[in-house]
Amino acid sequence: MPFDIDLPRLAIVVIWTIAMAILGTVLAGDAVRTWYPTLTKGRIEIPVALFAVVGLVFYVVDVIVGYRLLGLVDTDPTASLVLVALVVVMLYNELWNAALFRLRSPFAALIALLGFLAPLAILLAGCWLVDTPSFVLIGIYVLWVVAYDLPWIHGLWRANATS
Repeated sequence: MPFDIDLPRLAIVVIWTIAMAILGTVLAGDAVRTWYPTLTKGRIEIPVALFAVVGLVFYVVDVIVGYRLLGLVDTDPTASLVLVALVVVMLYNELWNAALFRLRSPFAALIALLGFLAPLAILLAGCWLVDTPSFVLIGIYVLWVVAYDLPWIHGLWRANATS
């Protein structure tokens, strides 16, 4: 069975994902290079270059999940709601950059990440309902957020609580 790619659908998802990445970069500003290196790091810290790789991997996950969900909207009305949840999660993820880098506040970033868990859980549950491969991919992302991002940002906040 050949693997058919719907190029217009793929283009929509790729363009949207690139737009989100650009938004996150604009919101972060130059603080990634100027302010962030001055912070005291917590116990859990990966190099900034590895953060970029992880970010790229999850953008690819967003494209795959978005592509799959967009392909289901005509046959499964629930897929439309799950697609909206993906868009909300992607937007929230980029707004998190503003909390940490634009506000220069690990505490704001911690609070934003805690708030991010609700739409992320909705997306995970929705993927479980409509598309198992998307559920697995988003599940890996949820695992990253809970096992790394939360302890990391909490540690960064604690290490810089006076700043």
